[in-house]
Amino acid sequence: MPVSFNHIIIGAHDPQGSADFYLEVLGARPAPGWGPFVNILLDDDTLLQFAPAPVAEPIHMAFLMDAADFDRGYDALRRRGVDHWADPQMRRPGEISTEEGRRVYFKDPSGQLLEMLTEPYV
Repeated sequence: MPVSFNHIIIGAHDPQGSADFYLEVLGARPAPGWGPFVNILLDDDTLLQFAPAPVAEPIHMAFLMDAADFDRGYDALRRRGVDHWADPQMRRPGEISTEEGRRVYFKDPSGQLLEMLTEPYV
């Protein structure tokens, strides 16, 4: 079996609210939950598990997607009024980066720094 990324536990102030945010912005799908976890699946079956904070330190996650999904996700961010930036240092508010594909940085409802991008770094 090849090595692949399987799951991540994300600390959330409101696990269901955070899962709903990711479902809308990333276009993920619900998955069965257990114990303290509210679970969702990405298209490649990577499991995102939301649990009451403080389960883990804040993390950065980047999600590679095609242009149509980027547009859908970016529209969801704007509909929700989510602050976003073209850079991870948060010096270019309200913009997206177009230097290498498109990238946008934003925080989820519990403060995790997320990135959507249309071109991989490597």
